Parts: sequence; structure tokens; C-alpha cells
Amino acid sequence: MLFLMSKLVQIAKALQFIHERGIAHLDVKPDNIYVKNGVYKLGDFGCATHLDNSLPIEEGDARYMPQEILNEKYDHLDKVDIFSLGASVYELIRGSPLQEAGPQFSNLRDGKLPLLPGHSLQFQNLLKVMMEPDPVRRPSAKELVDFSHGKLQLSSNLSSRQI
Repeated sequence: MLFLMSKLVQIAKALQFIHERGIAHLDVKPDNIYVKNGVYKLGDFGCATHLDNSLPIEEGDARYMPQEILNEKYDHLDKVDIFSLGASVYELIRGSPLQEAGPQFSNLRDGKLPLLPGHSLQFQNLLKVMMEPDPVRRPSAKELVDFSHGKLQLSSNLSSRQI
């Protein structure tokens, strides 16, 4: 879990950096996460836009998009990136690509993540919170970084966002 958490935090820091500057990536997925010398970086900003909706929205890969984007609701673009990061980590854990349609696709957008054997309930709850159907209840990138540094406790600060 520590290895996965380290990857997640490195990308969360990248998201925190761009979100603080008013930018949403909108195409967070494994193919856009690069690694060099053990450092994970977020790349391919072709779908990036301003958080304030002042630019047209170009959606990324639908497999990693939350329902609100698929419904063309663009009020919480930073939280779209959090959902996409959660979906990406979920895909990496499962070891197989996410579906483009069907029951698995719908279940993930409804917040129904199956148990992931071999991973702590705390980590699984973190993924569930990141993929919460209500974008307002998803943590921010800053909250993810703070959680990883022990500044926030999932059981207290983020528990209202759990399952």
C-alpha cells in the first residue's frame, strides 16, 4: 500500500499545484502518468482548462470521467481530476483496463467499488471517497496530500465522505 500511496501522492501534488493556479487537467489516466527515476509526473495537458469555466471544456477519456462530466455539469472541475486519479489507481490495482460501458462502468460512477483483496480498508475507503458520486464530497488534491502526511485522518476529517 505504501508504494501505491506514494504514487497517488506524487500525482495529487501535481494536481494541487495546477488546481491552486486555476487549472483542471481533465484527462488524468494511467497513460498520462509518467515515471522517471522513481518520480511520477502528470503529463499531456491537451484537455486542460480553467477551473472557472472561462474556456471550452474538452473531456478526456470517458473511462476515467465521473458522471457529472458525462452529464455536462462543469461546476467542480478540480474534483473531476480527483475522481480520475482514483479511477486510475483502481485500474492499476485491478491490473486490467476499465470498461468503456456496462455494469462496471455504471457501478464505479455510482460509488460501488468492489473490495480489493490485499489492500487495507483505509486505502480502499480513500479510493471510494475519491470516486464519490457527489463531487462536493470528494477530497481536494490538498486534502489528499495532507492526509498522506498525517495532517488529516481519514477516519475523522474525511469520514463524512465515506461510503
